[in-house]
Amino acid sequence: MELKKLLQDVNLKEINVDLNVEIEGITQDSRSIKKGYAFVALKGAHIDGNKYIPSAINNGASLIVTEEKPEEDCPYIIVDNPRQALSQMLSNFYSRPQDSFKFKVGVTGTNGKTSTSVMLKNIFEAAGYKVGLIGTMKYLIGDEEYNSESQGNLLTTPDSENFWSLLNLMREKGVEVLVMEVSSHALALDKIYSMRFNVGIFTNLTRDHMDFHHDFENYLEAKAKLFSMCDTGIINEDDPYFEKLKEMSLCPVKTYSIDKDVSDFTAKNVRYKGALGVEYELLTNSLIFRIRVDIPGTFTVYNSLAAASVALTVGLGYDTIINGFKKTHRIEGRIDRVNIDAPYSVIIDFAHTPDAMENVISTVKGFAKGRIITLFGCGGDRDKTKRPIMGKISTEMSDYVIITSDNSRSENKDEIIRDIISGIEKDNFEAIADRSEAIHKAMDIAEEDDVILCLGKGHEEYEIDEFGKHRFSERETVIEYYNRKRG
Repeated sequence: MELKKLLQDVNLKEINVDLNVEIEGITQDSRSIKKGYAFVALKGAHIDGNKYIPSAINNGASLIVTEEKPEEDCPYIIVDNPRQALSQMLSNFYSRPQDSFKFKVGVTGTNGKTSTSVMLKNIFEAAGYKVGLIGTMKYLIGDEEYNSESQGNLLTTPDSENFWSLLNLMREKGVEVLVMEVSSHALALDKIYSMRFNVGIFTNLTRDHMDFHHDFENYLEAKAKLFSMCDTGIINEDDPYFEKLKEMSLCPVKTYSIDKDVSDFTAKNVRYKGALGVEYELLTNSLIFRIRVDIPGTFTVYNSLAAASVALTVGLGYDTIINGFKKTHRIEGRIDRVNIDAPYSVIIDFAHTPDAMENVISTVKGFAKGRIITLFGCGGDRDKTKRPIMGKISTEMSDYVIITSDNSRSENKDEIIRDIISGIEKDNFEAIADRSEAIHKAMDIAEEDDVILCLGKGHEEYEIDEFGKHRFSERETVIEYYNRKRG
C-alpha cells in the first residue's frame, strides 16, 4: 500500500520519507521485518523498540516509525504515540475491515466478559448473522476456531498485528457481527486504537492486574477508555464504580441492574433454580420479557441481562433473545461440570480473582448438598496482592481447601503458596504444589454429595512453569483418575 494512504488519520510530527513509497507490511517485531516493511518502535515496560531499529534496517525495513528521531540514517516518521500509530496504520493497511461488520460489540470488565460474549454470539446467531468472536477462550469465525493458543497468543484481546489481521480474515469469511472481549491491557496499550463499537458493555470492576496497572484508579481509567470508542455504552448500575464510570464515559449510556426500576434494563423477580439455572423478568420501557438461562448463579443473571440489553439496543426481538439463551447450556470452563459417574461432583471454573472466587463458591453453596472442597492456586509473575485475599475467601467459604499451583511461570511454586496461606486464619486447608496430585487428593477425600471446585484454569489446557509451557487438562486429569480408581 502507498505510504500516504497508510498514514491516513495518523498524527504525524515529522516526515523524512517519500510518501509515495510502497509498504509491504507493518510490524513491531524487528525479527519479522521483510524488505519493504515498516517497523514501528514501541517502548514497553522492559523493552525499548528503538534499540532494535538497526536490526530492522538490516532486515530490509523501508520505514521506521518512532516518537524520537533515530540515530541511524534511514527513512523515518516521528509520531506522537507509536502504539496508536501502529493500530491506525494496520487498520488502513487492511482497508478498515471493521467497517464491513453490521454490528460491533465490545465487552469489558473484571469478570463476566467471556460468558457475556458467548451469550451474545448465540443471540446474534439466532438472528441469522454470521458472528466472529474474540475472547479469552478462543477466536471463532462462525463455528470455525482460530485458537489463540495455536497462534502463540493467549491474550484476551490480541496484539495489534494479530487483531487487525484477524478482523481482515473475518471480513473475508463473511462475518457480519463482531463480538469481542476488550481487556484493560488492550485499552491501556491502545492495541485496538481506531476501532469503533456500536455498543460497549461494562460488566463489573474488582481487584485484578495490579501488577500492570499499579493502582485501582489506573485500572478504572483503562476500562473507561472503551466508552470513548462506542456509540452507546451499557453499564452495570449495581457496580460500586458505576457513577465514576458513567462520568468518565464519552458516549450515551444505558444501564442494567437487578431490581433497580430506574435502570434502562432491570431483572425483576429473579428465581435461582440451583444447578438448573436462573429465571427472571426483564423489564424495559414498560415491557416485560421472561428470561431463562440454564447456568446457575447471580453472575448469570448479570451476564445474560447485559447480553439481552445489547440485543434490545440494536433492535433484536424477544424471540431471538430467548432462542439465543436456549443455546447457552454450557460455557466452557465456567461452572463447568466434569462428566463422571461419581457420588460427588467436580466443577471446573476460570475464577482467578477474589470476587470471581467468592461468586462461584456462593453459587455452588446454593445447590451443594454436601461439602465444598475448593482447589486453587495463583498465577506467578502476576498480581501478588490478591493471593492472601483469595486464601482467606477460600477457607472462609469452603469446607476444605487444597492450595496448589496455577501457572507459576518464573516464580517458585512454594513461595506463591506461602503468599496465599499468609491470609488464612483457619486450619481447614493443605498445600499440594503439584496440581495433578492436588486433584487426586480432592477426589480421594470427596464423599457422597460433595462438590470439588477446581478454580483458576477453566478452559485452559496447559500449565506454565519454570520449564516453560506444557499441556495439562484438568478435565482429563479428573476423568483419568476416576477411571483408574474405579478399576
